[in-house]
Amino acid sequence: MAEYDLIIKALAERYMDKIASFVRGVLVTVEQIEDKDKEAVAVQRTSDALVKVREDGYEYLMLVEFQARPDRKMARRLLEYMAMHHCRYEKPVYPVIINLTGGSRHDGRYLLECLDLTVVDFNYRQINLQDIAGRELLYRGPVGLLPLTPLMNHDELPETVLDKCAKRLQSEVETEDERSILYVALAALSSLRFPKDLILKALEVSKLENLPLFDGIREEWEARGKTEGMVEMLFDLVEARFGKVPDELRNRLGVLKGHEEIKQAMKKAMSAETIEEYMAKLEH
Repeated sequence: MAEYDLIIKALAERYMDKIASFVRGVLVTVEQIEDKDKEAVAVQRTSDALVKVREDGYEYLMLVEFQARPDRKMARRLLEYMAMHHCRYEKPVYPVIINLTGGSRHDGRYLLECLDLTVVDFNYRQINLQDIAGRELLYRGPVGLLPLTPLMNHDELPETVLDKCAKRLQSEVETEDERSILYVALAALSSLRFPKDLILKALEVSKLENLPLFDGIREEWEARGKTEGMVEMLFDLVEARFGKVPDELRNRLGVLKGHEEIKQAMKKAMSAETIEEYMAKLEH
């Protein structure tokens, strides 16, 4: 997911004021924190987006993590980043997870108990883009957020959504560099939801081919094509072993990424006697 990481970083660096206002639902002002100031020595990791926010005279940090696929360990990592930044800057932190695709079964809360103690009761904001009506953002929202729009809920056809995004970028973005970044971000993030053939048909390929990031994205698409074939084989195997695949299990298997991860899921399917046992094995 390296190419998506680069794109998210590019969007956050340029449009974090729009992202923060989108998260809060009101206009806020933000101040970027230099990379050298947010080096996470303990975890050797830089946050997707960390900014100082001022909202109605109140100042706090907003920590935003984007997820291309649901990750059940994300809440624990977010807690770690939040605590680190709170200790470093001694300011309150507003932690946010934005799920680019799918939704999480977690309810925006991470609870850790030990014996008679509630050691941690951590609450965070969780936004599933697929649950948000995208029409307002598509037609009237900030152009910096347009690459996220195809991942939202729309009544229009995907081709119509992509075409409208592209036309707004063409007419409303002044500089070629900014337009190029937004255009490739639109293509890349749309590929998390739509087939690449549809995207290349809806968008002008000529505007993508000469952009440095596009070569990496094209390689990602090709690799994903192989992965999707293995996932289909996994579905067939599970169905042959246990019968119809429940939606919950299908969703869980559908987010598997690497070849090795899928192979392990296949091995567990072969060794399990029942579908309940198989689902339990997947947890470990």
